[in-house]
Amino acid sequence: MRKIKIHMHAISVHFANGLIPTSLLFLFLFLLTGNPDLEKAVFFTLLVGTAGIFATLVTGLVEWRKDYQGAWVPVFKKKLFLGLLALVAGLGASALRWLFPQLLYTAEPLSWLFVLLELLCCGAAAWAGYLGGRLVFH
Repeated sequence: MRKIKIHMHAISVHFANGLIPTSLLFLFLFLLTGNPDLEKAVFFTLLVGTAGIFATLVTGLVEWRKDYQGAWVPVFKKKLFLGLLALVAGLGASALRWLFPQLLYTAEPLSWLFVLLELLCCGAAAWAGYLGGRLVFH
């Protein structure tokens, strides 16, 4: 019987990197329409996507130590930094929305901070994913 290798990092990456941009899409749709259901979707996809980023970091560290013998080279330093940046931005945006549920219904500085954190989270996750793709496919 053949042993099946499950790549948990790849699974968790695709989970988080699907939800974070989806949250951003819902955010822009909410800003265009004002539909309160979209605002709720922003929060919940961001929350679950941020949990996925945490899982991505954990599985990435495990597979890095196993598959790359923990080589501390620039690409892994960048990926770790970007993953932590995405996690902190996602947690920050989630905390803002949790503490201020009406946050997106007004154009106050905290509202703009939320949007900035969402963009930062998405950008950092995408860049880390790009670097990971270069590792795997080049």
